[in-house]
Amino acid sequence: MNYPQYRRARKLVRECCNYVGGNCIALDDGEECVCIQSISCSLLCKWFQAAVLPLDKGLETALLFREEMKRCAVCSQPFLPGSNRAKYCKSCAAKAHRQQKAASERRRRASRDSPPEKGDDHGLLEAEKP
Repeated sequence: MNYPQYRRARKLVRECCNYVGGNCIALDDGEECVCIQSISCSLLCKWFQAAVLPLDKGLETALLFREEMKRCAVCSQPFLPGSNRAKYCKSCAAKAHRQQKAASERRRRASRDSPPEKGDDHGLLEAEKP
């Protein structure tokens, strides 16, 4: 875990239901115990990993799915692809799809609206042909 990831994880530790005033009540056996996830630069707490880390999808992907992780072609954020063809994260995929569809429509309209070339008899009936 690099330093920016550590800082993001430290902020998330406060969201844990076992975190009370810097101590972990899950590790409490009569005397207070410091939350190990708040002082560690690695993922040690299984509860944090299972229940709290999914709140930050980018951090979860970067820490747990390094081998399967891809970077978005638009925003360069790491994401976990649903298939081997995925190029975009969820937030950029919708925008990219709209842009690609609009470009396809423009090309289709441009080819439909262009005047026919000489010798080209698109759409003419047999009676209308010269």
